[in-house]
Amino acid sequence: MFETNIFRRLDDTNIPPESLTTESITTAFTSDIFLSTLRADIGGADHYRRTLPQHSHTNDKSIKIGYLTNFQGRQNVQRQGIVISGAITYAINKINSNASLLNGRKLELVFSDTNGTTIDGTAAILSQWRQGVVAFFGPEDSCEVEATIAAALQLPMISYKCADSKVSRKDVYSTFARTHPPDTQIVRSVIALLAYYHWNKFSIIWENTPQYKTVFKSLSARAVDHGFIINSDRSFENYYDCCIAVQPCCRSAFLDIVEETYRGTRVYVFLGKTADLHRMMLVLRMRGLLESGHYIVIYVDLEEEYLMTQSYKYINTRFDIPEDEKRALTEAAQSLLVIVPSPPNGTDYSDFEDRVREYNQKPPFELPELRIQGVKLKRHITIYASYLYDSVMLYCEALAQVLREGLTEYSGKSIIRRIIEKKRYLSVTGVWMNIDENGDVEGNYTVLARMTTPDNLHIKGMNGSQRPTHVMLPIGNFEYEELSNQTVFKLEGDIKWVGGTPPLVEPPCGFDGSGCLELVDNRKEVIAGVLLGILVTVCIITAVTYRNWKYEQEIAGLLWKINLNELMIDTGAHPLGASQMSIASQTSVESRFHNNQIYTQRAVYRGAIVAVKQLKPNRKSFDISRDIKKEMKLMKELNHDNINQFIGANIEPHSVLIVTEYCDKGSLYDILENDNFKIPETFQTSFVFELISGMIFLHESDIKFHGNLKSSNCVVTSRWVLQITDFGLHELRANSEVDYNVGDRYRDLLWKAPELLRNCAVVGSQKSDVYAFAIILHEIMAREGPFGMNDWEELTSEQIVQWVKEYDRDEPFRPDINLVECQDFVRQTMQECWSEKAEQRPDFRSIRSKLKKLRQGGKHHNIMDGMIVKLETYANNLEQLVDERTGLLREEKLKTESLLHRMLPQSAAAQLMRGEPVRPEAFDAVTIYFSDIVGFTHMSASSTPMEVVSFLNDLYTIFDQIISHYDVYKVETIGDAYMVVSGLPERIGDRHAKEIASMALELLESVKTFRIRHKPDEKLQLRIGIHTDYKFFVREIKSSYKSKSDPLS
Repeated sequence: MFETNIFRRLDDTNIPPESLTTESITTAFTSDIFLSTLRADIGGADHYRRTLPQHSHTNDKSIKIGYLTNFQGRQNVQRQGIVISGAITYAINKINSNASLLNGRKLELVFSDTNGTTIDGTAAILSQWRQGVVAFFGPEDSCEVEATIAAALQLPMISYKCADSKVSRKDVYSTFARTHPPDTQIVRSVIALLAYYHWNKFSIIWENTPQYKTVFKSLSARAVDHGFIINSDRSFENYYDCCIAVQPCCRSAFLDIVEETYRGTRVYVFLGKTADLHRMMLVLRMRGLLESGHYIVIYVDLEEEYLMTQSYKYINTRFDIPEDEKRALTEAAQSLLVIVPSPPNGTDYSDFEDRVREYNQKPPFELPELRIQGVKLKRHITIYASYLYDSVMLYCEALAQVLREGLTEYSGKSIIRRIIEKKRYLSVTGVWMNIDENGDVEGNYTVLARMTTPDNLHIKGMNGSQRPTHVMLPIGNFEYEELSNQTVFKLEGDIKWVGGTPPLVEPPCGFDGSGCLELVDNRKEVIAGVLLGILVTVCIITAVTYRNWKYEQEIAGLLWKINLNELMIDTGAHPLGASQMSIASQTSVESRFHNNQIYTQRAVYRGAIVAVKQLKPNRKSFDISRDIKKEMKLMKELNHDNINQFIGANIEPHSVLIVTEYCDKGSLYDILENDNFKIPETFQTSFVFELISGMIFLHESDIKFHGNLKSSNCVVTSRWVLQITDFGLHELRANSEVDYNVGDRYRDLLWKAPELLRNCAVVGSQKSDVYAFAIILHEIMAREGPFGMNDWEELTSEQIVQWVKEYDRDEPFRPDINLVECQDFVRQTMQECWSEKAEQRPDFRSIRSKLKKLRQGGKHHNIMDGMIVKLETYANNLEQLVDERTGLLREEKLKTESLLHRMLPQSAAAQLMRGEPVRPEAFDAVTIYFSDIVGFTHMSASSTPMEVVSFLNDLYTIFDQIISHYDVYKVETIGDAYMVVSGLPERIGDRHAKEIASMALELLESVKTFRIRHKPDEKLQLRIGIHTDYKFFVREIKSSYKSKSDPLS
């Protein structure tokens, strides 16, 4: 059995039976060895997992869900199973009563008692799984091991009471979510409250337990992220443990803490039990720190619910303390703010509690009524009932959505993903709850402050003289703002501050008083200082004025402006590899779409070859604004090995000439498109990291982003160094005419990020550059162009752009990476970089870190070594290419020679092969044979062209075979005419007449047995003429071998 294997793994950990505790089991179950073997067991049981529910369901329309709770456990006093279980049957009953919700299917409950232990919880989840359960609700408290098993089974688990922080990791616990906010979620509200009152410097006092330590670490990290300063942090041990062990901390723990911290802080955040809070408040009051209103304590209550009837507990929980101590705590509470979970909102929650009590007594739980001495009492329903109810309703909604999409109830990851995508839901408590990207509910919290006890407020267990004069009541709440992605505090009541106003974060003169100096008679020093200040001010103003003047001169064109007379433009066309929108790349405009090149102008500027691009503003009157001039200055000052140097620009009334460094190796696009150039792995790695290096520099410069990054805007120098070009000047380019057709325009958009395609007003961003990098990375690895290596090669550029832009599918439309030959981490990086959500794309420094493995194993460690390797590789590639072309030339030469020998006599062919013309020759005597077909004209008129061609082909094939046995030369065939000569070009004496005569007789004999395929009943007749001539000439006419004689003419 699968579960037997799991417990055998536990046996393998060698934990003694007497040491089996929740902590030891959790440690064993979450160890690396256990997790690896668990995944192996789950993989082996995968077929069993898929087929088991088919045999376990009693009804094909039922969907079994598992409820894991604590009914009889002894280790945890808060056994929620005996209080809240009716919430799940109530939720199931509501869902099943709506037949259309799950398309006629119903939920069926299976519940188990975990006894509050991890080992029983593990056994329970495996037992339920064997019964066909497809979703788990629970368990309480610890759930790390159970969540691991659920993830391995790929089944959803939604906990209504689990505070483990580790299960928030979605890369491990991919099928886990919870409606119970983890303890660390409250720190968002703590930071929001501190920010509201500008308390950006504070101290943290926390109890040294795992629960409070986790919250302390989370609060510290978030405070640093928000730029807050933690003046100090102190931990204290459990009060009762200290007293039992008779340690000094029993009496002096908070005395020591206050003494060590009060001089350097005004705001305390307290993490601990309420009894410890009381001790802390009494020490502060005893030291006289609360009387002036300069100090404030923020208490973070990690209890799960706030009850108005128990609002006195933050001031005092004991009734037998002396009156003076009770009065002291009440007065100290005026300097106390408490953050607690928000209480249920609205009267409907009372109805919900009644329904839970009702369903508690119904099957399958049948919990007894609460009676004391025969009196029936209402059992208190804890807040976990609402969390349990919400978890089932969220699951049902996500399940319905998954089923509508064609998936099944076993799609655990998809179900949890739908819950996370919901982001916000209305709880049965009447409060809106937010779900973060880890599947954790963020929770809602309320701030309490000391108020006079209302007359209509019932205090549990107190009446008459025991009724307190003051209690802690709500005065504000927290709200989540989607635009800022921040939690903010909303004050809804008045706080009676001790000093009339909130305490300052620090004294006006600072904690050490250094901010205030004593006044002394220093008039001479003041006068001298004033004069010196005036002198310094004048100097500064002069320097600033000069600097601004110089800066304005640089902006106006002293640095970047080029005189047209210094620019000698080459009128010839030279390949420059970008599209028409590129500045300085070489020969490319998506040759996989159209194999044409784009040519641009070169020029010589001050002795150097440069690339020149002309921009024509689409307005008759176009002024170069100050911002454009400033940007040209910035571009001129950019200096990096992987940035194409911007040399300058020439401004004319109707055009702008942009001059950049010329790169004679072309663009990256051209190199990738050149099938004859084999790009080794060293070149690929070099191009990728040079592109990343250039983009890091560009993003960290004042230019900020490229905006038009693509492979044709990446050029390669003569040293095979990749440089980025065509960046900046977005305003100028946007207002310039672009001369290309619709297809070219859409091909230019293949590198554009989807958010830019949807919003044409946006020029670009750093995240859109990351998207374009992913497309270029795919080009480098696949060498099939943008969006190459796909099954949609018949799609046009316009169709591809529309698919990327619209995004109405489960997965965004991107290039296929399955056929790309590269490492998995490269594919993963591509997917992250072209993510649909721009905020999820990494920056280029992160990309460089992710791809650093590409450099492992490389032999060169510096620029010079890398350049030498690339040049050697390029030379070897050229040598191989020359060998291949030489072989092709040799083959073509042999084919040409063979064709010449078939068309011309050997002597004439030899003369032509030597490059000589065919010289005219005179022959003493030759014999000519000439024949045609009797009635050929009539036959052709009554036959189709194909029939005539087939007929002549059959006949002349026989003729050619016959004449090959004689010393003759076939001059030509025209229609049905067939001409042969003997005695030339090789002289054979007087045998030419004999050769022609014998050949003519054999041809005549073959005609007698020849059968015409399309006219089998007709007999072929051949008309033959033979002539011997004694004055014969041969000459060359248009590379054909021609004969000439008087009788022949």
